[in-house]
Amino acid sequence: MNRYILPILLGCLTISLSVDAIERGNGRMSMSQPPVFSDFDANQDGLISEDEFENFQKARQEQRISEGRLLRNSVYSDGMFDRIDVDHNEFIDADEFQSHRGTMKSSKS
Repeated sequence: MNRYILPILLGCLTISLSVDAIERGNGRMSMSQPPVFSDFDANQDGLISEDEFENFQKARQEQRISEGRLLRNSVYSDGMFDRIDVDHNEFIDADEFQSHRGTMKSSKS
């Protein structure tokens, strides 16, 4: 009986640590989901202002740093709002957001 206790405890510990790492996004099997339009649109008016965009980006970067995660693509964040706001009306609408998403997906292929 006693010879089974240590392997069982080690198994439980391994499973617990794996689940914790995956939940925090540090596991190899983690599926990091990109933010959606409503994540940026803080006031839910259907438009993303530059302030909303920058506040979301800053909060996301701070969260990643606190979790010990890499800041992938942060070097490209300067001027990102202007690149997404193709009609230059100082707001990103859902179509511009989706268009940018499509561009990002196709560039990864």
